[in-house]
Amino acid sequence: PVVCGVGYACLKEHYFSWLAFNCAMGSNLAFALRAVMSKRAMTSFLGENLGSTNLFGAVTIGAFVLSIPLAFLEGIPAFIALWNTALQNSHVSKELVKSIIISGLFHYLNNEVMYMALSNVHPVTLAVGNTMKRVFIMVASVLVFRNPVSVQAGIGSAIGISGVLLYSLTKQHYEKLETVE
Repeated sequence: PVVCGVGYACLKEHYFSWLAFNCAMGSNLAFALRAVMSKRAMTSFLGENLGSTNLFGAVTIGAFVLSIPLAFLEGIPAFIALWNTALQNSHVSKELVKSIIISGLFHYLNNEVMYMALSNVHPVTLAVGNTMKRVFIMVASVLVFRNPVSVQAGIGSAIGISGVLLYSLTKQHYEKLETVE
């Protein structure tokens, strides 16, 4: 219900793009696979010091190394041209550098906290929480930026939130049953 609710909320957006939707679903799949594989690594006793923080460091370094060939193949010349264009305006360059640093810092912290949470919860719980985070971001954007909300987007968001509530209540119910037995 969570993914379907978010998908339904976005289905008839004015700027809807199937490419963007498919990329977002691919990102969700990659996020879930990373969480499952990382949780498996955390519980497999692969090393003495492979806690959540060290595992995140290892995954980050591995992702960086895997990205290097793609960067050279696809983006270095285009990036340099765009970067030079952006730096021609001194006001933009200061704001751009500041925004990149802040964005990178928050992205790093978000993933660091995710790995610390993963060490304490099941990967499915983490995936549901991540999807719920996206619903809350949509709601915050409506409240802060006063974005108009269609009835369909409201219904989709409600379905997503209800799905998280249903998941949480079901999980809590089965955990109580396990402790009774």
